[in-house]
Amino acid sequence: MDLAALRVDADPSFDRLARIIREALNVPVALVSIVEAERQVFPGAVGLPEPWQDERETPLSHSFCQYVVLDQAPLIIEDARLDPRLHNNLAVSDLGVIAYAGFPLRDADGDVVGSVCAIQDVPRQWQSAELMLLADIAEVASVELQLRGSHAALARSAALAAELSARARVLLTLSESLADTVTATEVASALQDVAGKYLGCAHAGIWVTDADERLAYVDHPIEPWPQAERHRVLSAAAQTAIGEAVATRQALFFPDQAVRDARFPEAALPPQAGDGQARAVVPLAVGARTLGALALVWDQPRDFSDDDRLTISALASYTAQAVHRAGLLAERTGAARTLQAAMLTDWLPTSEHAQLAARYVAVAERDEAGGDWYDARLTSSGALHVTIGDVQGHDLRSAAVMGSLRNMLRTLDWALDESPASILRRLDQAVTEFAIERHATVLLGRLERDGATGDVEFEWSSAGHPPPIVASPDGECRVLEDGMRNDCMLWVRPNRERRNRRATLPAGSTLLLYTDGLIETRRQDVDTGIEYVRAALGRHRGLDLEPMLDAILADTIGPRAEDDVALLAVRIS
Repeated sequence: MDLAALRVDADPSFDRLARIIREALNVPVALVSIVEAERQVFPGAVGLPEPWQDERETPLSHSFCQYVVLDQAPLIIEDARLDPRLHNNLAVSDLGVIAYAGFPLRDADGDVVGSVCAIQDVPRQWQSAELMLLADIAEVASVELQLRGSHAALARSAALAAELSARARVLLTLSESLADTVTATEVASALQDVAGKYLGCAHAGIWVTDADERLAYVDHPIEPWPQAERHRVLSAAAQTAIGEAVATRQALFFPDQAVRDARFPEAALPPQAGDGQARAVVPLAVGARTLGALALVWDQPRDFSDDDRLTISALASYTAQAVHRAGLLAERTGAARTLQAAMLTDWLPTSEHAQLAARYVAVAERDEAGGDWYDARLTSSGALHVTIGDVQGHDLRSAAVMGSLRNMLRTLDWALDESPASILRRLDQAVTEFAIERHATVLLGRLERDGATGDVEFEWSSAGHPPPIVASPDGECRVLEDGMRNDCMLWVRPNRERRNRRATLPAGSTLLLYTDGLIETRRQDVDTGIEYVRAALGRHRGLDLEPMLDAILADTIGPRAEDDVALLAVRIS
């Protein structure tokens, strides 16, 4: 490819991509570079010191990008001054390049000819999300470079220039839309939205290979597609366009439905409104793995140009990466939830004077176990002991600490005939003794029937935990004191005396214990959250415990929790 015409002046499209990188990654310098035998030039550049920004080139003595070309691979550097290959490069001293993240820029032949990079003038640890975005933008720049061929050809066709710019926007928009997706359904919705708005598609859909090696359609709520519903599950061996694209890893393009039906007569069905005409079916491949296929459908017949095919193939590549990421996240999330479930109480005791129910809700998109837990046990004397707690953090370490705290608290509560406050104080001392360096909130309570009155006496102590809420038989709902502002959380002051609180719960009362994920969100403070929970308990106190907890969760956090939530409810008989 003749790239000379691209290397004289600033290129608006590549400058725009450089600006996007600078704003998205919050870096002072971003470049789209092309490396020659003795120099590198910058068709896209923002933030370079003068005279480099104006001249749009440097000798290779000032180039990190040359190593992206040499290695044919990304170059990620946190501090160039510590890198044996780069510490003497004049880009460090003359251009202030300290941290560098560059991804390959490829021409139409697939050769790496330059780099799309972000530059920081101080050391920086690049985050995986930042590198993923930078890789996506490098892909957009490569597609733009491949599509236009040469600046001379672009100058001969202003209409083609507008089309190429639009296609680059399609890919960039899709990349941005896919960045926040965490499930295959969200990926399918993003694909339909972008393909509909920017490519004029009537329908866009994804089929993924399931555990039985079948191809399953991924539902999404944006645009119903009756034809996809009729082909919801396909055998990988069936004579269909989807099956062939997956089997051969080759894209298929049909100018109209008649051509498609002639190619795959066994899959042809009587036409229905909304079936569409032209369609593209492209495998979703990541490395050697084929995850499934996507299909794009237009209402009218159309001929697919080379540019169309390249754009659709790039769109499929982006989609495949997002589907792969969603699959990995689903696997990790499943493993984390299995671990979490294993560390939670797997049964709740039955008591003559109380019924119990519990819920644990994990953050939908997080792939790590959390530190929320609940517990309950029945003593030989008939007293019911209840616990709820929350370890700071959302990682495996938090889950491990949670398991340790739960087991230590169980042991202390079983072995010692002491008050909740005394047991929590001993737990805090043990936390310090064993160097369990995580803050945690815990509430430990004891419920025991008063033989004289028949009421249940609730005695509890709170280590910085949200306060209990109780609904009385007469309909009153109240917060039992201000537990969050009393005794401090664990691992703060281990020798501090802790206090017991007491309340009388008549038959028919409902006690609710919970963690802070139920009350604290980005949209509301803790006090407002507690009031919402109190009101929700009042509305639903007449339900059985299991549906009552579901209703409270629906009223307070809805379908997507911002933080893990544990709930434990006790109804006095």
